[in-house]
Amino acid sequence: MAEQASGVMALARGLAVATLALCAAACSFAPTTRELGQNALTAMGGAERVRAIRNFAMTGGTGSRSGLGQSVNASASDAPSALADVVETVDLANGRAALAYEVITPGGFAQRRREILTKSGDRPVGLEDVGQRPLTVMSASGLFSWGTQNTPVMTLRRNIVVIALSAAEAATTELTESRTLDGRSLQYGKTILDHESVGVYFDTKTGLIAAYETLDSETMLGDVTALYLLDDYRAVAGVQLPHRIRVQKGGADFAAVRFTGATINNDTAMTLFDIPPAAAADVEQVLAAGSDYSPVTLTSLGNDVYFAQAYSHHSLVVVFPTYVAIVEAPYTDAQTRTLVKRIEMQFPGKPVRYAAITHPHFDHTGGARAAAAAGATLLVTSAHEKAIRTLLEARHTNPADVLDTNRSTGGKVGSLSLFDGKYVLREGEQALELYALTGSPHVDPMVVAFVPKAGILFQSDLYFPATGAPSTPEAVHLLQALRKLGISPSVHAGGHGGVAPFDELVRAAGS
Repeated sequence: MAEQASGVMALARGLAVATLALCAAACSFAPTTRELGQNALTAMGGAERVRAIRNFAMTGGTGSRSGLGQSVNASASDAPSALADVVETVDLANGRAALAYEVITPGGFAQRRREILTKSGDRPVGLEDVGQRPLTVMSASGLFSWGTQNTPVMTLRRNIVVIALSAAEAATTELTESRTLDGRSLQYGKTILDHESVGVYFDTKTGLIAAYETLDSETMLGDVTALYLLDDYRAVAGVQLPHRIRVQKGGADFAAVRFTGATINNDTAMTLFDIPPAAAADVEQVLAAGSDYSPVTLTSLGNDVYFAQAYSHHSLVVVFPTYVAIVEAPYTDAQTRTLVKRIEMQFPGKPVRYAAITHPHFDHTGGARAAAAAGATLLVTSAHEKAIRTLLEARHTNPADVLDTNRSTGGKVGSLSLFDGKYVLREGEQALELYALTGSPHVDPMVVAFVPKAGILFQSDLYFPATGAPSTPEAVHLLQALRKLGISPSVHAGGHGGVAPFDELVRAAGS
């Protein structure tokens, strides 16, 4: 009986595909997006089966990711990084998604990461599990990914199931047109997914969706046209799912992954979205903070200098008589917005007037727009001007971020202040010196900060203080450059790692 029903279903799918293919080729009118969308559901295994999907996971993925923003020269583009052990999990029923993968850069840096968009009750919460660091709780906006998307929020919004269902419910008046894409002749139509316009490409030979495109607001790129190309459909629990996905954003390759397996409605696997009991207090803090929260604590280093320690990327806070300057606005807008709130609470009446950028790598500038939205002037070496200006001037409308909203409403937008070689902020007895070091193998130039009154050096990526890190070419170059400048710090704070006596670097990298 089951075999007979399966045969009838297969025959129905075949007839539907053949009819619409014939119509697309010979009829005097074009099929509608809704017709081709409903046909796609049939080709995937039937509308009933697709609508019954509560969750699905794509597993065993390998591929590549471009645009990590890790080049030595700010004007150069990155070579793609490799992705391995990729698992993408989408919990459609509960509005949750997760990315798990290993990323390996061309330089040999490798990191296992897992970013999880989950919920506490009906409110979104982010969990990030990176390498040897403890699981960290943050707002959904605080999630940062080097996977196939830059956040699992996008994975929830951009997947074949939601696109296919939306296409099948498109307006009855939305006609399709013939287009050529990726060497194939396809039918193109539009649908509305929530508030977004989505273009969908249908393969009338198979009935399946071959691609879709829409406007993505990327963390670093801003508003870009995003194209998702799908192929290698395989049956999973009676439903055809694409096992190869390629993503282009702004006309450039962004990510590509091929999966070897998949599951549908595996509720046991959804335990990855469970919030550990030990994290309950952190979750409450996230929910109380509102839409933007990432863990940041301020620790005094003396002489009105504070170490802003996050779970991964840190900043330096220098307090002047009438204002505050920060060195580094890294990782995400949520982290910088949290830091600004901490400063406002601890130093009322002293605005964050300046934010120094050490280098334009994406994980160290992800909060630059938030700093500008707080009214800060970004202190940037001239060699990094184009990269930072492009970041600040990009539109972010889907969804709108605070800086974009401020621009349209007359709010704070900050500005850029450029320097070469050396830049000094001074008020009263407090001073902050910035030096653009040339020749570093990590990024050229690299800006380091020095607070003379406190004897504190701050740098990112060149050495990880207080971790027992071995010497590297970057650390050796840093020490040699400081000696040439005649700078002799007593304390060393890192954008990664912690705070240690400067002698630690001297012992590791000195000769």
